[in-house]
Amino acid sequence: MPVYGTYDGAFAESLRPFIENLKRASGEIDCEPAANLAKMLREECADIARKSQNRVYENLSYRALVIAWLKACVLYVANGYRWDTTFAPFVKWSLHYDLWCKMQFFGKAISEADDVETKSKYAPRNLLAVLPATFTIADAERVRAENGLPTKGVQAMLRQWGYRGYIKKIKEGRFKKV
Repeated sequence: MPVYGTYDGAFAESLRPFIENLKRASGEIDCEPAANLAKMLREECADIARKSQNRVYENLSYRALVIAWLKACVLYVANGYRWDTTFAPFVKWSLHYDLWCKMQFFGKAISEADDVETKSKYAPRNLLAVLPATFTIADAERVRAENGLPTKGVQAMLRQWGYRGYIKKIKEGRFKKV
């Protein structure tokens, strides 16, 4: 890796304790805060995938979540096995940036390889947000079609959204966002 500048001795000395902590680390290290953060972020990514009905995003999120968890663990070890409140916001930002990059650079190619059309080039679109407060099955089919998804998946999508508590059935064929 090219070096674009040099740091003074004071900066190197300020990093020394963190680097020493990483060098001394060995064996299996249990970091419960990192595990809890990973679970929360997994649910957040799954929620985005369910609402957008974007399988590419869902699949890319698996590896991105592992990378985010590893970053949290490295920060924990470097900090002397102490969790800091600044770690979670950084790891969350890092996860979403990683997924944005993956979707930006590989999302379309993966979709095309899977023969699935993707309308958004930056991130999956939240289909639930596009629908009005109350909507019909026809509205849901229209939104899916506008986003390159087959309309035959609308019933499964509505069942999943209902199960997750995103929507409630008002009457046959009519739904309301919760």
